[in-house]
Amino acid sequence: MEAVRYVTMGAREADATLVQEPSAAQQMARQLSEEQVAEVAAAVNSVPDIKEPSDLRQVVEALRSSKQTAFSAEDLASVEAGIAALERPLDARPTWTAQKGRGLFFVFEGLDRSGKSTQSRKLREHLQKENGPESVKWMCFPNRELATGCLIDLYLRRQIELGDGAIHLLFSANRWEMANTILEELNRGVSVVCDRYAFSGVAYSAAKGLDFHWCQAPDRGLPCPDGVFFMRVDPEVGAARANFGDERYENAEMQASVRSEFQLPRLHEGVAWQVVDGGRAIDEIHEDICKQAAVLGQAGQEGDTKSIRGLWMQQQQ
Repeated sequence: MEAVRYVTMGAREADATLVQEPSAAQQMARQLSEEQVAEVAAAVNSVPDIKEPSDLRQVVEALRSSKQTAFSAEDLASVEAGIAALERPLDARPTWTAQKGRGLFFVFEGLDRSGKSTQSRKLREHLQKENGPESVKWMCFPNRELATGCLIDLYLRRQIELGDGAIHLLFSANRWEMANTILEELNRGVSVVCDRYAFSGVAYSAAKGLDFHWCQAPDRGLPCPDGVFFMRVDPEVGAARANFGDERYENAEMQASVRSEFQLPRLHEGVAWQVVDGGRAIDEIHEDICKQAAVLGQAGQEGDTKSIRGLWMQQQQ
């Protein structure tokens, strides 16, 4: 089932020419009362840190056995579906069949407040002008309309506590819940422009000291983007932008560590990784990205069909 498309809370970059849309994080936060948040916090507080995907079911059971009212039985079943995707061994993960004339899949990555949201929306608008208003779908991870995304949102806002392993796997489960939606959109001829993806998940968790390969393993096999635009800015630049500090990871030390992880070649091995100087004028950056997107759209063509690979599936552990 496709998630409701709200604009989610990511980097709210200072672009005075763009009208800010209500974020899905804000939408979800308005649906939970202080009492409900407290119930969820109490339920998950007893869950020990988690090292294996199957252990993530402890979070579901803690919520199911508590008196919390924030998550319905259907919500908890959707979380379990995401966990089931993580539990599949590597050789049992899906292969992605591309249809003729499929859309393109572009991802924007970078530090918090680096310009990802602004530039991803501007690329969406550019592609819509070229191909029509229904030709592009914009999405953001985490998808906070899903139950997994709501838990992540509460964690990022410091309203609940979870161990580093548990929150990493929740982020991955959130992406797997949307994997089929991404494939379906692409095969309908719709391009997908995404603010954050698995690369952020690995970089942020590895920056906290978790093993890189352990962090990468849950996301191996997800649909691989046709191109990733990494918005390179100094951590000080993002820290100076509006609303920096609202979420858990928005502090100078963490952002510097994440930047180092993003720069390591092992993170983007086998990926069309484009480093974009995010310190320039917004329109100059946008023009550069549009040119690169046009080139990336022609790469990897096999006859009339552009294949969809599994992310990081060619790498050896």
